[in-house]
Amino acid sequence: MMSSVDGRIQSAHWGLKNPSRLFEDSAATIKADAWIVGRTTMQEFSSKQPHRKRRGVFSIPRTDFVGDYRTKTFAVAIDPHGKCRWDSNMVDTEHVIEILTQSVSGEYLDHLRSKNVSYLFGGKERLNLAYVLEKLGRLFPIRRVRIDGGGRVNGSFLAAGLIDEFSHIIVPAADGTMGSPAVFDVDPSPGGRRADRLRLISVKRLPGSVLWCRYRVLDRSRR
Repeated sequence: MMSSVDGRIQSAHWGLKNPSRLFEDSAATIKADAWIVGRTTMQEFSSKQPHRKRRGVFSIPRTDFVGDYRTKTFAVAIDPHGKCRWDSNMVDTEHVIEILTQSVSGEYLDHLRSKNVSYLFGGKERLNLAYVLEKLGRLFPIRRVRIDGGGRVNGSFLAAGLIDEFSHIIVPAADGTMGSPAVFDVDPSPGGRRADRLRLISVKRLPGSVLWCRYRVLDRSRR
């Protein structure tokens, strides 16, 4: 992830010339079989065509669907309610996999099948992310995944104890925008939660006073 010094992740007003290049160059060094983003981020890559839901009955079974693919890497969308529409089953060189709940419509599943987009069910109404990762590893040649945000997706994986390493690009900007998404946004729990502890692996200074820090997330049983 890339953020300001106060942890905000929306870079439009930071005054950087090419923030996406800074993020992508560092992320490309972290080799993974798949990258995972939330629905809001993935909609930047999905269809821009206007869509109108079709009427009728679509009797599509609520079972996982693995479309035809010839890629070695995958783009995974955490999209519980099925909001992303697709013109093809590819993002650049990656095959698309949608992660859904069983609450999605048959019309949406029919749309995904028509585009040969793979999809997996991660729960009835809410996603079980550990179950999702198990399925990704069982149904696809995926062993290592990179989570590229946004804050709620990052926070969900963090709260579930599923993050091993945190790669953080820190730009020399103090954002201060109240309510702006942060690197990790975790829903409050009734009993509260303890912060996850990290151990610094490396620090690299990049041009423009940018820092690239990498951390190991400590095992919760040893904190």
